[in-house]
Amino acid sequence: MTLESASEEVHSLRFIEVSRLKLSVFAPGEAFGNSKRRVQGRFDHAGNRYALWVTDPGYERTYLAKLNGTYDLGECYLTISLGEPYQGDCHKLIAAIIGAGSAT
Repeated sequence: MTLESASEEVHSLRFIEVSRLKLSVFAPGEAFGNSKRRVQGRFDHAGNRYALWVTDPGYERTYLAKLNGTYDLGECYLTISLGEPYQGDCHKLIAAIIGAGSAT
């Protein structure tokens, strides 16, 4: 999302329910020599498919301790946040995950 369109947003946080959340653990820059691993949440909501970085500290820590792969958490509640502007864009993030067992 561009910085301009982000500034038009009324809310910077959304609390949503998703019927199925999958967390993928991988190193997105590995092909370019960057081995830093990240956790990405994938889900469908309101007719759209999303793949957003997870910044929930408990889930991030728990899943980075696991092997690279995809983990199905099932039904969850998510807090979606707009991240800080970066190079003219704002990205949506999964700031909190609730209801998928106890990762924290």
